[in-house]
Amino acid sequence: MRNPAFDAPAHPDGLLRLPTPALRTLQLTHLMSGIYEEPFLPMLQACGRPTTITGYTEWIDAEGSPVTLGWDWEIRCIPGQVRWHRLSLPFTNVLLVNEDRRDLPWQRNLHRLAEWVDTLAWAEPLRTALLLRYACGSGH
Repeated sequence: MRNPAFDAPAHPDGLLRLPTPALRTLQLTHLMSGIYEEPFLPMLQACGRPTTITGYTEWIDAEGSPVTLGWDWEIRCIPGQVRWHRLSLPFTNVLLVNEDRRDLPWQRNLHRLAEWVDTLAWAEPLRTALLLRYACGSGH
């Protein structure tokens, strides 16, 4: 099946309009990610205090369509487990359309895209990218 993102007409607002089923044809691949730096406050450096690590991630369509999708994330630590969670609604150039090719309201669009992101296996590619950037690279 041809990726509908390639056939989506250009709009002056820069948004790529896609029907919701077209999301299944996208092959998102990691583009870049980073960690948000926390301010250095001595009271936040107390030993044994829980910490939060947050950051951002940006993904593109591996097949080369102009789709971009990003979101903020957080690492949550609970006893014996580390979980990666999406924090924000996505940042994107995608606007989903209904069966009549009418634009979804922007907030509904973002919520649908967020639900879709939550079905994707994004945590491991993100973890790998962060290790390469911060543990093996310059960090900035």
